[in-house]
Amino acid sequence: MTKVAIGQITPKTGQKQENLEKMKQQTLEAVKNGAKLVVFPELALTGYNCGDHFFDVAEPIPDGDSVKFFEELAAKHEIYIIWGMPEKGINGVLYNSAVLVGPEGFVGKWRKNTLPGHATDQTGPGAFPDRRYFKAGEDLPVFNTYIGKIGVLICYDIFFPELCRLLTLKGADIIVGISGSPSFEKDIFEPIVKVRAMENAVNFVYTNLVGVEGEITYWGGGCIIGAGDKETKVPGSPVLCKAPYEGERITIGEIDIQRNSQIRQYFPVLRDITTKMYENLAEAHRKLT
Repeated sequence: MTKVAIGQITPKTGQKQENLEKMKQQTLEAVKNGAKLVVFPELALTGYNCGDHFFDVAEPIPDGDSVKFFEELAAKHEIYIIWGMPEKGINGVLYNSAVLVGPEGFVGKWRKNTLPGHATDQTGPGAFPDRRYFKAGEDLPVFNTYIGKIGVLICYDIFFPELCRLLTLKGADIIVGISGSPSFEKDIFEPIVKVRAMENAVNFVYTNLVGVEGEITYWGGGCIIGAGDKETKVPGSPVLCKAPYEGERITIGEIDIQRNSQIRQYFPVLRDITTKMYENLAEAHRKLT
């Protein structure tokens, strides 16, 4: 069994040091309660409302100061930490990224694969700046850690069952989803997270920003969904812990990665996948594009 902590913060827009301190204090609280993995939301380092300031606050990964800050924290307390931040890539190209560090130092990063925002001039509380500022990632890594294999999805990535399924097929024991989801999306995200755990019989850890940042109100509400209930033979259950919809805090739950293989004996979704399914999917998609 492994204790996992969901960190829920209201970021101060562009104020990296203040946001780092918030995450540090929540990490220390998680450590006191025995957590071995602490996860923070999408763009927790800077907030989502930076606008053109993203070009100033983005950092290279793993050579930036913020990664080094978390590397030291993780090494000191022998834990793993995941958080979201804007990444400055080659030639100044920006990515919306998640970083994983642990006792061994930098483990890896995930660049958000699917970017919302169908126009670059959207404004208001329902607008997402991703396509204006960020380039989509293409890699789909799964990271090896002493607590199990971890895959990461960022916000809109969670909407695509193919991404979660691919991470599961690559051996992920734990899927971590981080988001900066505004309040109007609450009724969308809550069932989707549970479905992703259910359709893959995998542990799913979800965390979201909370509170008000500029014109955006985030709904918090992170959770940990188990791979399945062995007694009822129901995959994607139970809800192991649930963060509140308001307030900055740490919420801790306990997961058992052995449960993945146990529940798949009764719900053999991975066994019953066929290559032909994906060939048909790819062919249908090619016809649309």
